[in-house]
Amino acid sequence: MMGILRRVATVWRTREPGGRAGTDGWIRRLRGHRGGASAVEFALLAAPFLALLGVVAESGVVAIEQQTLDIAVDRSVRQLRTGAFQDGADGSDPSQRLRKLVCAGPSALFPCADLRLDVSRTASFSASQPAEPFDKTTKTWTTGFGTRFECPQGGDTVTVRVAVPVMRLFQMLDFTGRIMSDKSQLLVTTEIFRAEDYEPKPC
Repeated sequence: MMGILRRVATVWRTREPGGRAGTDGWIRRLRGHRGGASAVEFALLAAPFLALLGVVAESGVVAIEQQTLDIAVDRSVRQLRTGAFQDGADGSDPSQRLRKLVCAGPSALFPCADLRLDVSRTASFSASQPAEPFDKTTKTWTTGFGTRFECPQGGDTVTVRVAVPVMRLFQMLDFTGRIMSDKSQLLVTTEIFRAEDYEPKPC
């Protein structure tokens, strides 16, 4: 306490020409003092830098999840294309069986519990119409998506569309337009192919 009083008294006794108290000179000395400037500058720059780092890291994770989903779907629909899926029919729900195939393997980095798929068949590529899983009005699943499974037959043009939501903390780098109301992003992959000419079989 005594030390603080001595400093105040010293500042007060410091006079400039004209008899004014030396507080102006004291303020000028404070303005020239650079101690702590680096800490302030770091505090100002750290928040946007860390936010940018988070955006880049999360975008990389989402890109990997999208790639693994594409690979998993491509691997699974080969069985529909060749008829091997129908050969393995065991009376269970074919939609759930295909879902398990998509989620099998070490590459399933996406949340399989929330995955939905739609399988339809047509006579030609021009007639195929992939179902849209995202409702832009309600920012959620399109009503009915994930409930259709039309068992492919030999020679059919088959459309398989798979969608799964993944969590996003940052949406600044989203170019899909499929951000859901709970802030998750819907990853979608589509396969359109012509099935081989195998004999008709149930799924």
